[in-house]
Amino acid sequence: MLAGIAYKVASTLAFACMMAVVKAFNEYPVGELVFFRSFFALFVLGAWLAWRGELRYALYTKRPGGHFLRAISGTSNMVLMFAAYSFLPLADVTAVGYAGPLIIVVLAALWLGERVGPARWFGVAIGFGGVLLMLSEHLGGGFQQGMSRGAIGALMALTGAFCLALAMVQTRRLVQTEHMGAVIFYFQLTASGIGVLLMLLGALWPSSWPAASSVQSLAWVWPQPHHWWPLIGAGILGGVGQILMTRSFVLADASIIACFDYTSMIWVLVLSVLFLGEFPTPTVLLGASIVTAAGILVIVGERARRLR
Repeated sequence: MLAGIAYKVASTLAFACMMAVVKAFNEYPVGELVFFRSFFALFVLGAWLAWRGELRYALYTKRPGGHFLRAISGTSNMVLMFAAYSFLPLADVTAVGYAGPLIIVVLAALWLGERVGPARWFGVAIGFGGVLLMLSEHLGGGFQQGMSRGAIGALMALTGAFCLALAMVQTRRLVQTEHMGAVIFYFQLTASGIGVLLMLLGALWPSSWPAASSVQSLAWVWPQPHHWWPLIGAGILGGVGQILMTRSFVLADASIIACFDYTSMIWVLVLSVLFLGEFPTPTVLLGASIVTAAGILVIVGERARRLR
């Protein structure tokens, strides 16, 4: 069990470093960042599967439609979160993204027919209260006089959290019949393709069409020479984080592992202060604490229900 926890904590560190790199280089189009994050993660995944002698499982599937839904929802989360980095500090985006596990409870009850007890619903309600607290700092009166940059970023992060929850619920369904390597492979492959499509859309969008400046900003921007390795590194970190996370679920119960997902906020706060010069506000820290406590309450309640 301790090994599983160690793998999970290591995965949150890898993902936090990846997010910090993306945040630091958000001057590049979001489609380009998605491409670097996903395409180079494929090399890490391929090497890992080849080392385990499971490379053939990455292509084999009985449910292409299920993989497509999981990949689209997961890629949508990535696009929205990366875009939100241009509007909000890294810690704010991460904290709002913690709504994802709470949304999973709702989707699991409505979509998968899982039984959700009063304690878990109570935890979800508290968690969403924390999310609303964090959003209040950014939304303010934005709806009355045009949305502020903070409001746009907050809504992007919240929508991204919903997409992530949808992706995780779909993953639950897929892993019942599909190899985990196939789930990761088709997600990374789809995300790489969508990144390319976004860049092509920006390059081919006519200047006379509506929203030309916004769409054309998605076109490929040639990275500066000293930016190549950090961008490639984001993909490698993402791939490593994916493998470490997958390994953690093999070595320990999911209900235990999930509690340590919130350690990512520790890494994010350290990286934000030391490398990005960003300091989260007291409101965001309080809201993140509430959401974290609520998430752990939901996880503990689920574990207790399964033991009963």
